[in-house]
Amino acid sequence: MKSTSISRPAKKPSEGKKNQERKKIGLKTKIAVLTESGYRCAVPTCREILLLDLHHMYQVADGGSDEPSNLIALCPTCHARYHRGEISTDAIYAYKAMLIAIGRAFDVQTIDKLMFLESLEPDFLVVSGDGLLHFDRVIAANLATAEQKANNNFQLVTYAINISAKGKMLVTAWKTGNISDIQKSL
Repeated sequence: MKSTSISRPAKKPSEGKKNQERKKIGLKTKIAVLTESGYRCAVPTCREILLLDLHHMYQVADGGSDEPSNLIALCPTCHARYHRGEISTDAIYAYKAMLIAIGRAFDVQTIDKLMFLESLEPDFLVVSGDGLLHFDRVIAANLATAEQKANNNFQLVTYAINISAKGKMLVTAWKTGNISDIQKSL
């Protein structure tokens, strides 16, 4: 599998090539970028699914490419927020790095489950043994915990599923777009 690295370009936008013509992004590239984000906006506090733009992290006018490593899926609202300066360039790079890191380790449903757990109050989600299996990946990665709550002679065993400190740190770092906190949490 080809390794992808995410780092900010050394050149400042004003030092790049001007008037570089934008080409149509190929279907394979579009599919790769959309698959990477789970066909959702890459901004973790958004995750819109209906309409997505492909944003060039390093602008084409400044010499940026149409390679998947330079593209990130953003909904039109978050794309506009970035261009208005409400979402920082550093945050965009952090979101991309996070998509790559967790995308290699987990499937989209597992990532959604982690985000779901982060939104719950402690001990809110109580499941049976079958339900416990739905969270096996995040539990195995120490991003969530399972604590037995009831055992009625093994007729019905229930467990409380909670996000762990490591899981909370990871989601918080992702949401804030802080690349150093993301690296610490991984």
